[in-house]
Amino acid sequence: MMATTYEPRDRFNRVTNDYREMRNQLESAHGQLARLKQQRAATLQSSREAGERWRQLFRDAGGKAGKEVRELQTEEHSLAAEVEQLDELIAELEPRVAELRHWAQELRAQHVTRLHEARRDMAAQRLAAALDSVFAKPEGQELLAALAQRADSVQREVLEDHVFMGTIGFDGHEAAKPGFMAMISGHDREVIANQVEKRKRALVADVVMQRLQALGTEHPQFDEDLAAPLPLMACER
Repeated sequence: MMATTYEPRDRFNRVTNDYREMRNQLESAHGQLARLKQQRAATLQSSREAGERWRQLFRDAGGKAGKEVRELQTEEHSLAAEVEQLDELIAELEPRVAELRHWAQELRAQHVTRLHEARRDMAAQRLAAALDSVFAKPEGQELLAALAQRADSVQREVLEDHVFMGTIGFDGHEAAKPGFMAMISGHDREVIANQVEKRKRALVADVVMQRLQALGTEHPQFDEDLAAPLPLMACER
């Protein structure tokens, strides 16, 4: 019994832990990719600046390649080679980040689904416990007796509903005849019985809904991790 009771919450906890772990991996890889791209941009800019400087010096010197010109040329080429290396690293890491983002999205969808399952199960348990508590008391037994007494009149109300009875082929007077239910076909009795059952359920639902509406929007909220899905991280978008 306990395993069944807590199974939805256990499933939620497991998938949420998996989702957190996948997000952590994604955040780490995404951060590393961002750092590589920033490094590439800075290195490329430095390479371009070194190239501009040696060219300007070269022109200013009338075409003479002095020590500073050669050093700046070496710096430009070295930085350009570093940019190529960074491009390789970025190209290698980008598919990994995309893969981690894909699995994070998959696990998030499961996380949200399991969240609603766990909330529904917890609410159902709370309702069942509350009903058991209420109906174990004299006031609860009185409520059941009153509902049963009120429900006893529903069949007569159905038989006196000329609009409904007309939909199954009876006029407004036939149902008032003594022994009517015994004289009609089994199919018609089943149709009437289903309508009676439907109206009994609606009767009970109306009693509850009237009191729920009195609560307005002040409904109990779920606590802690069941209050809402985990917020999206920037790297997941």
